[in-house]
Amino acid sequence: MLLSRNLFRVMGAALSLLATVEAQAQSGTLQPVQSTLNQLVQALTGPISTALATLAVIACGFFAWAGRLTWGVAGSVIFGIVLVFGSAQIVQFFQSAVGQ
Repeated sequence: MLLSRNLFRVMGAALSLLATVEAQAQSGTLQPVQSTLNQLVQALTGPISTALATLAVIACGFFAWAGRLTWGVAGSVIFGIVLVFGSAQIVQFFQSAVGQ
């Protein structure tokens, strides 16, 4: 629950950034939008998220050690980490599959 709430907060912040940049994009160039999106991607896949992913894996280890970890929670944590850090490769795969 806490993870999904935080995800919604991050997505809301991203959408509010895009809304403010949209006014700047009226000048005819999309460079401000592109730079904002690149900064957002770097923030979400940078050193802070790497540290958070490491802490999530450590927490899963402690819960498994204590016998409190279910396979569903462990799979969700690992699948979430794979999606966050593998998102660029996933998008590139689909772009190459359609010929872009």
